[in-house]
Amino acid sequence: MSSLQSHSSALASFTVSIYVLGYVLGPLLVAPASEIFGRCYVLFPAYVTFMVALAVCGASENIVIFIVFRALMGFAGIAFVLLGPAIVADIMPFEKRGLSLSIMSAGPVVAPTLGPVMGGYIVENTTWRWTFWSTLIALGTTSLVAVFVFRETYGPVLKAKRKSAIEEDTNRSQAALDHNRAFTLAWTRPLRLLFLSPIILLLGFYTAVMNSYAQICFATVGTIFQDTYGLSPGESGMAYFGLTTGFVICQITLGHFSDWYTKRMSKKYEEQKPEYRLPPIFVGALVLPAGLLWYGWSLQQHCHWIVPIIGSAFIAVGILYTYLPIQMYLVDTYTVFAASATGACGIIRSLCGALVPLGANPLYERLGYGWGNSVLAFIALGAIPIAVLFMRYGEQIRTSPRFQLKL
Repeated sequence: MSSLQSHSSALASFTVSIYVLGYVLGPLLVAPASEIFGRCYVLFPAYVTFMVALAVCGASENIVIFIVFRALMGFAGIAFVLLGPAIVADIMPFEKRGLSLSIMSAGPVVAPTLGPVMGGYIVENTTWRWTFWSTLIALGTTSLVAVFVFRETYGPVLKAKRKSAIEEDTNRSQAALDHNRAFTLAWTRPLRLLFLSPIILLLGFYTAVMNSYAQICFATVGTIFQDTYGLSPGESGMAYFGLTTGFVICQITLGHFSDWYTKRMSKKYEEQKPEYRLPPIFVGALVLPAGLLWYGWSLQQHCHWIVPIIGSAFIAVGILYTYLPIQMYLVDTYTVFAASATGACGIIRSLCGALVPLGANPLYERLGYGWGNSVLAFIALGAIPIAVLFMRYGEQIRTSPRFQLKL
């Protein structure tokens, strides 16, 4: 922080949490814009904005400039997180979305565990600025490929482009009226889903608990292994491989299982239901508390460093076996409006993900790693009734006329 002319520990923490501000507010802009103008009109500006923010943050000499562009980075970054599932809904049939979503989510899920490994060695051997500049180089390469490869996928926008000028001129006033209505509905859609849909609200809080645990791990694993086992910053980054392993296992298994189970149930009952995506959350609901207990008490007892790393792999399995099925469920339920649905759910998830980890260190300082993680495990067990509720009554809630919104 001294290179940014600041010595405040509070500001140091704020530089991390300010990024999540974009994840909280960004869906209110990104999701409606993508459903009005199309995916390309959001993704390409997001690439440019993110790269500019990376460059400025890497070159910053002032904490204020760093924080401003760090926040801007979050606003741009949420576009990639939101539009990934939406594009899968655009182009993939119902029975193939599970594997597609698993592949698509590999970057956002696995990258936070690989980043500390690479970042630790980059900082040890160069400077923290190269963590931004190396990311800028990678993203710049990716964006060049995207410009040549990516095409518009959003159905309503593609249909609108096919309308002839003659059709538009036949009733221009009515077309203008319909256009204004569409704008109003689109810009308010994420908020209406957030506050008026019990599906979004309940699943938002459920995934918020799981995401908070992921953020706690991302924020504390490195320092915990430095303090407990005396590892260097680069070596402590290797401790994230437990989480990486768990996430990769989920990526390989969950998508295949979800598509297989969905096909089987659809064939059996001759009907495609989003609820067929939900059974894996029971695996996550049971594995996550077990992983937290394993991880916490092995740290508390100063077991060999590989033991808590294995426990963190089970935490990763529990988190992703909850998060991904819910993403699949939302995409299948709100196919055309998947960006707004996942965005509305993400607002709750990101808000909790920004605030809850701030209490992790005080929790561990007061209770220790054993009982601290035990508290987290008990909270995770308390969220299981939400999974049971949706497995038992999810279809009734989804199809109830009382909760049908004009989207």
